[in-house]
Amino acid sequence: MASSEVDFLLLLHSARQIVQVVGNGERVVTGEALNHVAVLDNGDDARGYSLVVSNDGLICDIGEDDEIRQKYENKKFLNTVNAYGRCILPGLIDAHTHPVWSGDRVKEFSMKLAGMTYMDIHKIGGGIYFTVEHTKKASACSLLESLQARLTEMLKSGTTLIEAKSGYGLETQAEMKMLEILEKAKEGHVEISSTFCGLMLCFPNSFSILEHVEVTDIKFSVLSIRQRSYRQGLG
Repeated sequence: MASSEVDFLLLLHSARQIVQVVGNGERVVTGEALNHVAVLDNGDDARGYSLVVSNDGLICDIGEDDEIRQKYENKKFLNTVNAYGRCILPGLIDAHTHPVWSGDRVKEFSMKLAGMTYMDIHKIGGGIYFTVEHTKKASACSLLESLQARLTEMLKSGTTLIEAKSGYGLETQAEMKMLEILEKAKEGHVEISSTFCGLMLCFPNSFSILEHVEVTDIKFSVLSIRQRSYRQGLG
């Protein structure tokens, strides 16, 4: 059945719980209100809850099964899911990620457990610059494959939207490579909001403070121009 032949995209029914987050349409909650999450819960009785999603992907109705069934008895749904005994909750938003990288640093955990400081690890070639160098050398194909695998794991854990930063390139070509990979990954099931973070690290190994300030000024100008051009479809 084509989506043009149905009235609604999705009907979820028979859920034990629906997590609404807020109960009165609040746009923002602060203070003590952050400690309370609005949840529809049928307890142990036979009532279930239903949720209706419109063709544009928006939740348009929530209520008890009987109420929703009567209200939409003559409507057609593209998909119907029996959520008996389950909990329906919003997708999680990860507001700060750097998901495009290469260079596994798992071995550093044992170093830290042995008492080494971050700077100790950095001096022997570890730390964040280890990741930077491996990310620069990695092919776009391998970076995209590893990113897609991470996004799959995020989705399994309930994350449906991420803010994704570049930042492990520290030079124009590498940063643009990372941003382009993020654009390609947007074709997947996790929504991505990309952020240029090309000046994330200060004082690379080969720069003095003054040299880094000078190079950073140049780098920022070049990357800003390239990023604007990319967004406008010119780069």
